[in-house]
Amino acid sequence: MTNSNNPRVSILAMLILALVASTLFVAPALADDGTTGWGNFFDADGNLLPGVIEAGEIAQPADWMPNLPDWTGLSVDATYHQYVAPSGETILVPSTTTLFFMAMNPQESGLVDANGQLASGFGLGVELAGQVASGNGANFISALFQTLSGMSQVDADQLADAAISGQDAWALLGGQGTDTWNLLLLFYDLSQNDGNLYLLALLYESCSNSPAGCPAELCAANPVACGLPATPEVEVEPTPTEPPTCPGPSVSQGNPALSISPAAPPYPVVVGQDPEKRGADVNGNVSIPPVIFTWYEPIYEEVETCSAAGANQTSDCTRPNGQPGVTETSLVFKECKVHRENLPERINTVNARAELSGESRNWIVNDLGSKWYGAYVHQGSFNLVQYGSLSNGCDGGGTCSATLAALKVPFADPGLFNLSITVGTNGTYWNGQQITPPRVLSGRGEIKVYVILPTLIDASTNP
Repeated sequence: MTNSNNPRVSILAMLILALVASTLFVAPALADDGTTGWGNFFDADGNLLPGVIEAGEIAQPADWMPNLPDWTGLSVDATYHQYVAPSGETILVPSTTTLFFMAMNPQESGLVDANGQLASGFGLGVELAGQVASGNGANFISALFQTLSGMSQVDADQLADAAISGQDAWALLGGQGTDTWNLLLLFYDLSQNDGNLYLLALLYESCSNSPAGCPAELCAANPVACGLPATPEVEVEPTPTEPPTCPGPSVSQGNPALSISPAAPPYPVVVGQDPEKRGADVNGNVSIPPVIFTWYEPIYEEVETCSAAGANQTSDCTRPNGQPGVTETSLVFKECKVHRENLPERINTVNARAELSGESRNWIVNDLGSKWYGAYVHQGSFNLVQYGSLSNGCDGGGTCSATLAALKVPFADPGLFNLSITVGTNGTYWNGQQITPPRVLSGRGEIKVYVILPTLIDASTNP
């Protein structure tokens, strides 16, 4: 039975109750250029920026997570959803279970390395409960009260603006379309898509400091952001030739083809109006032609000549002047043999998304919302890979391809969705030598989702 006289438990209960109906933001200090990491992820309305890389759900073993007995055959991994900016800044959203044990082990889990956090009242309560369970609750509560006392309360539609400007602020949960609504809706969408409960997001200045590390897609596109040396300029050393009359090696890189488009039905309707909840199918295709690497091999032939014999040499031929001589063999350059290699540029990552356009969002909230009470954006973005099958490989001719068939995507909002498919490649290699560097390639498309709107007819005008 819980001891109601325990002051630490009482403080925890009161603090959780006070924060249940609020959302809390703790921002890092402003950088020298006047920006913060939050501004590289969210716009002023609390919506996720389109250029952010979504690395998806990540589960990995962690020493600080609880160990279950071997006989159970079960293991508990640390689970996160990861977003990464092109600069390498990272937002890590731990599941509620992972957050609790991160708070119990703040040093080992990397919680203390975070440069800021965005949390619902429930999320802060879970973090506080983990600190209390670790025995560090008193110190954490004291530091938390000091932080709260230095924070400013802002309106619900000004929280994202405060975060981007570097202000430590908190706000009560506002209505639909406010900053707090949009930010908490992101937690809701992630929880629904991954099947985990997300309540708090952590900001790291670099993915190298994040417990989840850096995604391969970012490292391929920007090695420096991952703490790696910059990709050097590729210099293919020519095959040694004598004489140096053979051309040096050359590289020819064809144009890749990337497309993403709707497949069926011809006029998809929002799932809320479709009795069969059909949704829509989206197909993505990628084709990367082989890199043609051309190099030249010098060909020599053996030529025998009869030269004057030395003092200790035995004559075995007759020289052109009739005098005895010895046979000598030498290599004489004959020609340059051309070699052409079809090098596959293998695909290592495939991402595909559907994003509701800004014009459609405004139409739903403003135009449709003025006529139909309660109209709002249900789900403005989709990770299409999770809705279908993905194949990836290279054929014998060196052409590498990937296909995505995303089936029955449950579009719940009408309007124009912008489709994107992005792939990362390994570059190309020949005999262990890098010929072309890794690349990130993208294709675009769109799909229109329709809604049926009833029309009222004045019966008095009809006979």
